Amino acid sequence: MVTGANGFIGSHLTEALLARGYRVRCMVRRSSDCTFIAHLPVEWAYADLRDSAALRQACRGVTAICHCASMTRAVNLETFLRVNTEGTEALAQAAVDEARELRRFVYISSQGAVGPSRGTHDYVDEERLGQPLGWYDKSKWAAEQALLEKNKPLPLTIIRPAAVFGPRDRDFFAYFDLVKHHLSLALAGERRISLVYVHDLVSLILLVLEKEAALGQTYFGCNTAHSYQEFSDAVARVLDKWTLKITLPLWVLKVIALGAKVQERLTGQPALLNEQRLLNMRQPYWLCSNEKARRQLGFLPQYDLETAIQETAQWYVQQGWL
Repeated sequence: MVTGANGFIGSHLTEALLARGYRVRCMVRRSSDCTFIAHLPVEWAYADLRDSAALRQACRGVTAICHCASMTRAVNLETFLRVNTEGTEALAQAAVDEARELRRFVYISSQGAVGPSRGTHDYVDEERLGQPLGWYDKSKWAAEQALLEKNKPLPLTIIRPAAVFGPRDRDFFAYFDLVKHHLSLALAGERRISLVYVHDLVSLILLVLEKEAALGQTYFGCNTAHSYQEFSDAVARVLDKWTLKITLPLWVLKVIALGAKVQERLTGQPALLNEQRLLNMRQPYWLCSNEKARRQLGFLPQYDLETAIQETAQWYVQQGWL
């Protein structure tokens, strides 16, 4: 079963599982946009992470669960904790109660659950204690701890993806759209981030599902690190666009955060670039290591930055996004 199967990562994972011959149950909400997976030969389970009865029904008969669903935007920490932490606990409990032959529970967490790096040579690994900054990251860290502390045994593996991009993603699409309009924006100072192409992340999830060595382990899912400017430059090469490079001072983020806060109070809805997201953007280094996944599972990312951006751009063009 894949929770959040209609989403960016979940939809790619669902396709990959089917291609390997798995029977797949997609857990989605009845209000979910299932455009990316509607045509696939899957079972459907309609459940909300806050509905324990529906979760129990969804978990019956499954042998593995990939928990990709999460709330990524909310107006307060309590909402994040209710959905991402308590909802994950409820799913795990339903799995223990109803999935009698459960062999693997894969929780897709986040690099942010541990927090940013301390410098350009500090690649966070699985031994680092969590120091999450934002509400979303705190809810993912809390969910990890809740799963690890369950009274009944859970065949758990945790994956912490770095920043994920690829076809169907809307966050990194902003870079492509800016480059299309001949703009390359960057914040002042050196800034580097670990990245992972969605197909490489899916490959790691498959390894975790199929290798016994992954049971009870936590892994970072990442490829090489790049600066934001390197990413924009690669997009410009792929799209064959010249760009005007503009460096923004950090105080601009405070102005954006103030505007976002006003918008949230007026609408009751989280803004795309709200104070929480800008908190992470202010951190100069988000670097992590995939050495453990390489050593224990043989994880080898297959996509270099240029190839991954080329595939992503082609999809955006085909879908009329660019």
